[in-house]
Amino acid sequence: MTQKEKMISRGQLFCFIIQSQIGVGILSLPFKLSETAKGGGALSVLIAGIITQLVIILLWVLLNKFPGLNLFSICLQIGGPIIGRILIIAYIGYFVLLGSNVMFSAVEVLQRWMLQTTPRWAILALFSIMTLYLAREKLTVLARFFTLATVLFVPLILFVSYGLTQAHLELMLPLLENGFWNIMNGVKDSAISMYGFEMMLIVYPLSEGTNNQRLMTISLASGFVTLLYVFVVSTCLMVFNSEQIKLIPEPVIYLVKSLNFYIVDRADILFLPIWAITLVCSIVSYCYAASIGLSVLFKRKNHKNFTPFVKISTFMIALAPVTPAGFHLFDTAATYASYVFIAGLSMMLLMVSLFMKRKAGGLA
Repeated sequence: MTQKEKMISRGQLFCFIIQSQIGVGILSLPFKLSETAKGGGALSVLIAGIITQLVIILLWVLLNKFPGLNLFSICLQIGGPIIGRILIIAYIGYFVLLGSNVMFSAVEVLQRWMLQTTPRWAILALFSIMTLYLAREKLTVLARFFTLATVLFVPLILFVSYGLTQAHLELMLPLLENGFWNIMNGVKDSAISMYGFEMMLIVYPLSEGTNNQRLMTISLASGFVTLLYVFVVSTCLMVFNSEQIKLIPEPVIYLVKSLNFYIVDRADILFLPIWAITLVCSIVSYCYAASIGLSVLFKRKNHKNFTPFVKISTFMIALAPVTPAGFHLFDTAATYASYVFIAGLSMMLLMVSLFMKRKAGGLA
């Protein structure tokens, strides 16, 4: 297969980033922001979106310093054979942890709203089988599936939009009710829900277009996610008052469930399976990234044989927490890992690369 055949289009890159970013966080974000920012929750999301755009630009600068190389190859270029491999192992662990966290959170939501008596291991096994089948494929196959799955955003947006029929704008006002500092505290929760854009470090070298065109595509994808989150958060804050939303961990699902479509008694039964497809895409992207890291680490051209090991790892990690304290610890670990590997380690690689005189070449 030629390198040209391995490239994904800008449209596919757009859909890939969107599907990687949108996960479980969109369902609970209005609840989290109501505790901190209250009516200013939408402002928290907007500020988080702006910060995300800045981080994307910095990651783009790093990728441009090493044309044709992905994150793992860049680690070898900067750190050498020993430190570089340590960095690769660390990033593989990060992607496995994030994939496990998304899968675990998805199962928790599904058990609360649909599958109360189904064992957690059974739902995790189903997610693992689905994502294993996809994650072992080539990037072009993933990109086509992600593009097809993006069509499902239309019914999801329509479901939430119908909630505007019960919206009251005054429930959001005043926007600065809880103070600007609390709005900034809400930025943290919003930013956590937007992780996934770091997949650009893996797929950027295998996408079509000039550097500026690819940056624009990724920025537009992240902008779309930001606007979608603003819309969802604003709708929930206009439908539920401050006392009601405190009692609903997933306001988006409750909103859809409470709507009367006349021919459909429980719209959330339709909403959740559609939303689950987006979760599958998010899990697949992390497992694919971890498998690519293993192929680079062991100097193999194909990541296919490493995917089962990644899936077994994500399954076991997601199955491990059994108590509320364990759930909280798992979620906290994933949160801080994101800070370390996106805002910390990636920026450190960028700083080191600025002192390197020679540009790296070659294909990822």
